[in-house]
Amino acid sequence: MSIGEIYNLQERISIACRIGEVKQPVAEAVTEEFFRRHPDWLARYGERGRRLAIEDAKYHLDFLAGAIESGSVASFEDYARWSSRMLAARGIAPQFVAENFRQLGESLNRILSEDSAEMISSYIQAGSAACTEKAEDIEEVKSGELAQSQRLFLESILKGQRETAATIALEVIRCGHQIIDVYTEIFQESQFQVGHLWESNKISVAEEHMATAITQFVMARVYPLIEPAERVRGRMVITGVEGEMHQIGANMVADVLEARGWDVRFLGTNMPHQGILKAVEDHRADVVGISATMLFNLPKVVQIIKQIRENFDADNLWIFVGGASFRQVPQLYSEIGADGYALNLGAAIALLETRFPV
Repeated sequence: MSIGEIYNLQERISIACRIGEVKQPVAEAVTEEFFRRHPDWLARYGERGRRLAIEDAKYHLDFLAGAIESGSVASFEDYARWSSRMLAARGIAPQFVAENFRQLGESLNRILSEDSAEMISSYIQAGSAACTEKAEDIEEVKSGELAQSQRLFLESILKGQRETAATIALEVIRCGHQIIDVYTEIFQESQFQVGHLWESNKISVAEEHMATAITQFVMARVYPLIEPAERVRGRMVITGVEGEMHQIGANMVADVLEARGWDVRFLGTNMPHQGILKAVEDHRADVVGISATMLFNLPKVVQIIKQIRENFDADNLWIFVGGASFRQVPQLYSEIGADGYALNLGAAIALLETRFPV
């Protein structure tokens, strides 16, 4: 039986909120204890290292709270693997990350109620074990008609060559490929690889931001080439909740669904909820798409869905969610009041065209 079946959503939200309330003092106390255990770290990293360790601990707690709210131990294991790989690439061995996780669990269980101890311990144990798993090589050579174009595009965005990247995408379209293929096989795939390169410390955060910004620049060049569909399927609002900073995935979904015949109003991400509600009303939306990449943004997804349901006729408004937050718990969409879920661009197309066939 899963955690999501043992504890209902409100119970999980309550525990997640309590973790958020004690996040700062727990992160500080655990960091102090860690540096006492490992005095050589202070000599090696100094006070800046201490500050960064507190921020890392707070980030761990944010993801723990998000995973608990979603009811998915696997989500926290995914985060633990990612965090361990990312920090290992920067010189911090996995066993130290696992130790930090265990310290956080012990500290939380001293502060929070006994009722939450079993749940928190199950997540911490699973995450600690995942930290020290042998890393799999997730890089693979992509094949397919656009594989070479994708590799050239990736090389261009990593070198800061905006016009070259735009030329590659536009040439693919000129040669007869569909715009949707450019989005899924070039833009989306390149962003996946950029993320992996940053995680493994092969590119800097500045290079990662640059590559993403250039991809958005090229998308803006390609967007005017989207031809209006012969038939409008309906009106749609796509957005990211307040606090969600990852925009490019939702932007891709908005562009491609517009190419498939939807009248889309894309609001960007980190959108205040009142703004989302007003856009749904003004656009007379039939569908609302909500994006959440980071687990700790799930509470905001729950809030905005509840607000939409309270303000609009549920029978005439269909809500779908997407993003990495739902990777390990695709069934969560139903529990939080949405009507559908899509992890990536291709899944979003399939979901909407199955639910709203022409």
